[in-house]
Amino acid sequence: MIFWNLIIKFLSSQLFANLLLLMTVITAFALGYRQIFLNDVVEIYASPSSKEVLIENDKKIVTPIIQLQNTGTRIVYLDKYVFNGVTYLTQGQILPPTNLQSGALYWVDLPRNGISHVSLDVYYHDIDLRHWKTEITADLVDGTWKVSSFPRKEQSY
Repeated sequence: MIFWNLIIKFLSSQLFANLLLLMTVITAFALGYRQIFLNDVVEIYASPSSKEVLIENDKKIVTPIIQLQNTGTRIVYLDKYVFNGVTYLTQGQILPPTNLQSGALYWVDLPRNGISHVSLDVYYHDIDLRHWKTEITADLVDGTWKVSSFPRKEQSY
């Protein structure tokens, strides 16, 4: 009986209320930190596609492309890409997240001259000036481009 009285007295004390408040604050802080971490995603995804190009006499030809999409949660700024060893500057082209603007894409033309393997490295940064690189490969197999995106890597430049 004395034991239960001590427990009831402790549960109604200011010390218990302060401990409960401290645990609540720590839990809220941990959840907020985790939420920030989950919303801080930077990732570029590449997929094969095609575009129509209008040439003379209203003729259209279809050319293969690699579509670049920002599948992360933050806006990224494309700095450059290296296509089969040749560097192309993109002047900070903005690529918003797909969840904010689903039609926002950047594309790179694929060759139509018999080349069957492409290596593409995309360099970009986010608003916190963290620099990233995504490696992409494409192989022409039976007339269809197979594109592979690899996870981004943080760069220091």
